[in-house]
Amino acid sequence: MSTPEDFPQTVEQARTDIELTREELGDTAQALAHKLNVPQRTKEQVRMRSSVAVSRLRENAVPLAVVGALAALVVGGVLTWRMKR
Repeated sequence: MSTPEDFPQTVEQARTDIELTREELGDTAQALAHKLNVPQRTKEQVRMRSSVAVSRLRENAVPLAVVGALAALVVGGVLTWRMKR
């Protein structure tokens, strides 16, 4: 519940109060617009997660190369074995 002290007492206080309210409403409208823009938020998430994945791959390049080489050997061995049967 509001008290009389909460309301502006002068014209200048009223103008300041109105301006602050406009700014708050503008910020709220921008936040809602961003939240409702699902395609843009999805693009931002994909961009962020892909940059994290790329940085992790760069940090772990050697183990990744070893795993890739082993996987290629296993697949090649299985294919060779099946072709000879």
